[in-house]
Amino acid sequence: MLGIKKCEKWLESLFLTLAVAGTACGVSIIGLIGASVGMRYLAYAPLRYTEELVGLLMTAAFSLVLPLVTLRSKHVRVLMVLTYLPEPQKRLFNILAGVLGLVFCTWFFLLCLPWVEFAIDRKIKTEVGRILMYPWMVLMPLSFLLTGLAFFLRGFSVYKTAA
Repeated sequence: MLGIKKCEKWLESLFLTLAVAGTACGVSIIGLIGASVGMRYLAYAPLRYTEELVGLLMTAAFSLVLPLVTLRSKHVRVLMVLTYLPEPQKRLFNILAGVLGLVFCTWFFLLCLPWVEFAIDRKIKTEVGRILMYPWMVLMPLSFLLTGLAFFLRGFSVYKTAA
């Protein structure tokens, strides 16, 4: 039991580190847009790759933050029915939510893998900035793998959702 708690703490630290990296992506988006606007009005030459890089950074930010948000159950939730259920049924619904989330994340992970493999094989790049896509694309299956783990921990372990 002590090993499981240690593993859960380590995973929560990993998820927190990824969330900090996701926050850095968000800050980078603001800086990049600010620099592009400044270049457009001061130098009459906007950064040509801004839209592509902002899109990649936004996807990265969401992907990196998702496991921690799921683990701590801080996303949008509808609790109208759950608040009126007795405690044993709440626990059952939390387990069911964990199973469904884990199934979805596993399914999405498996769907992502061929696309990532295709991008790696072809060395696909963005159109304007010629930015390699696969390093960014790897974040999505990794995120859903870790989010599935978060659903598992939340549904079956010490992380219980508060209703």
